[in-house]
Amino acid sequence: MRILMVTDTYAPARNGVAMWVALSVRELRARGHEVAVLTYAHDRRPAGEPGVIELPAWIGLDSDFKVAPILGGLPDEAVRGPWDVVHIHHPILLGLEGVSLGRRIGAKIVFTCHSVYTDYLDEYYWGLGKPLKPMLNRRTRAFVDRCDLVFAPSSRVVTWMEDIGVSTRIDMLEAPADTDRIVCTDRDRARATLGIGDEPIALYVGRIADEKRIDVLIEEFAVCCRQLPDARLVLAGRGVRMSAVRRRVQRLGLEQRVRLLGAVGGEQLGLWYSAADIGVSASRSETGPLTVVEAMACGCPTVSLRAPGFEDRIADGVNGLLAEDVPGALGAAIARALGDPALRARLSANAVDSSTRYTPGANAERMLSLYGDTPA
Repeated sequence: MRILMVTDTYAPARNGVAMWVALSVRELRARGHEVAVLTYAHDRRPAGEPGVIELPAWIGLDSDFKVAPILGGLPDEAVRGPWDVVHIHHPILLGLEGVSLGRRIGAKIVFTCHSVYTDYLDEYYWGLGKPLKPMLNRRTRAFVDRCDLVFAPSSRVVTWMEDIGVSTRIDMLEAPADTDRIVCTDRDRARATLGIGDEPIALYVGRIADEKRIDVLIEEFAVCCRQLPDARLVLAGRGVRMSAVRRRVQRLGLEQRVRLLGAVGGEQLGLWYSAADIGVSASRSETGPLTVVEAMACGCPTVSLRAPGFEDRIADGVNGLLAEDVPGALGAAIARALGDPALRARLSANAVDSSTRYTPGANAERMLSLYGDTPA
């Protein structure tokens, strides 16, 4: 099968979509399929990387995500094909070009809807974009209905697309997590290697961006600290909101309790997952949070809001904890997990078992099955 992945962001960018596509490409190629990626250029990607078809990018959405209008059409490599499947990962910019290309050459057009896009209108620009939700719903429905098949990584995405009237067939395909790249070890060894003591540690891994609601996470951690004064919060990631995060930490007097690591990967990331007692998040716009599964593989259960994506991966009280989205609830849940070793041990063991469900190989096999099960 010849497959063209069409995505606005791709490795070496480090975000959920880029990682999802990279894992899919790796697994599909390993099974003998010819896969190319149509994407925007990235500063850290080697020029002429095999199997990657690039377009110029000059509008920076953040430090790791740049796009640009499509001027002069698609590169010949993308147009020539012929592709059996054009698999699109964003509904604008390259996504629109991908649909047009698929229709011209008679390829099966598949779309993965990675987010409930209207959620971003709540988190960005002080919520002033909320009146645009009906228009965005209509535009999304119109785009999806030009495709032959749509994948949803969470039940929330399925529900949203059904609610806005999408008529295209929708199949659940949860995002894979490459737990093999995370080298886990036992807690004591990890802490000794990192040079940290035995204080209870909550770990956030991800971008420092508005939709991740790091400001809320820090406020909730302050609630936790009132019950557990020795608790620590470690933030592993980078993004446009780093300065705002530092200011909030200072305002709350948490400088000695909150540690900002910046971007962490490879062996270091495995050490932090292994050293932490719990993973944490205050986001409510996730669809298939990879970090939850990565943490699970290292025996680090996640405490999060009862929110999209997390609800599909976390069974409350079994392999993690879910808190209601009301002030103080997440902080209390973090304190509960950090302060109860017996609870944490049970959650940890179940988290390890849960992580095996999300392997890249299993994801690729299901994807191929769905590709073949839907007519163009």
